[in-house]
Amino acid sequence: MENLTLREIVDRYKKREFDIVAWNQSFIDIIKEKEPDIHAWAYFNETEWLNKLENVLENHPVKFSELLGVPVGIKDIFNTIDMPTCMGSPIWEGFTPGNDARVVHNIKFQGGFTAGKTITAEFAVHTPNETRNPWNRDYSPGTSSSGSAAAVAAGMVPLSIGTQTAGSIIRPASYCGVYGFKPSFGTLPRTGMLKTTDTLDTIGMFANNTDDCRLLFDVMRVKGLDYPKVNNNLDNISYQKKNNKKWKIGIVSDQHTSAKGFTGYAKAAFTEFIKDLENNPAMETGYPVFPETFNKAHSVQEKIYHKALSYYFKKEFENHTLISPVMYDIVNDGKKISVDEYHKNISLQNELAEQIDGLFNEYDVLVTLSTAGYAPEFGTAIDPEDTCLIWTMCGLPVINIPLFNYNKMPFGLQVIGRKYQDYKLLNFVEELVAGFKQ
Repeated sequence: MENLTLREIVDRYKKREFDIVAWNQSFIDIIKEKEPDIHAWAYFNETEWLNKLENVLENHPVKFSELLGVPVGIKDIFNTIDMPTCMGSPIWEGFTPGNDARVVHNIKFQGGFTAGKTITAEFAVHTPNETRNPWNRDYSPGTSSSGSAAAVAAGMVPLSIGTQTAGSIIRPASYCGVYGFKPSFGTLPRTGMLKTTDTLDTIGMFANNTDDCRLLFDVMRVKGLDYPKVNNNLDNISYQKKNNKKWKIGIVSDQHTSAKGFTGYAKAAFTEFIKDLENNPAMETGYPVFPETFNKAHSVQEKIYHKALSYYFKKEFENHTLISPVMYDIVNDGKKISVDEYHKNISLQNELAEQIDGLFNEYDVLVTLSTAGYAPEFGTAIDPEDTCLIWTMCGLPVINIPLFNYNKMPFGLQVIGRKYQDYKLLNFVEELVAGFKQ
């Protein structure tokens, strides 16, 4: 059962070859066993879970059933009509929005259902919460999609959704040893979710394999005449193919060599991985030259992020209803950034995105480490610096592959694709992972 993809599970259930009720009960049993130590859930109710499952199995149209009977963990910043949405803040404790976020609606439309709400940092920023790393309780699961990553890693749920403004999909996925997929900016609808930064917030997911990522992406993404640019690219088969017979892979390594935060064992593991790539006859490697703007990315992202947070949380800041010192520091810093400076950095964001897009004329994908190493200690608010936020700023699709392990703790490989080449990225990762298994 562990080796089956969700497509296979749903298909076997439809053929009466799989007990999907028992499968769901196994997740509930794991939650009851592990949740007291891991704390992945902001809201979980066993009776509601089983009632929803019974309802979709009995009443959901077979025509729209790609996720039939599949429970999905929902980061607690997405509106849910049947559960509270508290956004990691006591200010919103017990709040029920009365509607579903668009992505939650899309999950339900295909027969999936909300298993529960997973814990997030306060307003999905940096503040550590009570969630522990399933591999070792003394370590962080990463913020801010901590509960979503930990729930999948602990076997509490097969899928979960989260968000990334800098690295909040990739880092938790790396630290928790699961697949994390942040699709291209604009491909997943943000209606009905907490907004912190207009040009950065991106929805993503956690899963146990790339096929499950692909399935959930297909279910949640925008479709139809209202989204011509997204659809014309995602549905263009030729645009989703590799450029030549071999995959051309750009190696991002200089940043690891010069960065103080990257550990020696992580850099060594990445070096060994590159050697394997270079010996793979189906792949060709190279070292792209990044624009000078690349080195300014962290500063640009910080100014955009802090200014946006100071705007969206002005009232909470003035009323002293925020709970974490980190949020007060960020909002206070954002207030000092002028509107003109904010717009200047938005222009720099667009410039960087355009320049990095040009690299994909030569390379199919880029590869780098997801994080500087395995998870930091529990309670760490700011993770060691990495390149995650750069790809987020450029709106690019990225995937964490749970590839490496050190000191019995996981950390991942990050693969980056061109904007709107999400399926091409998934195709590459599937081929790469298949090679590992041979």
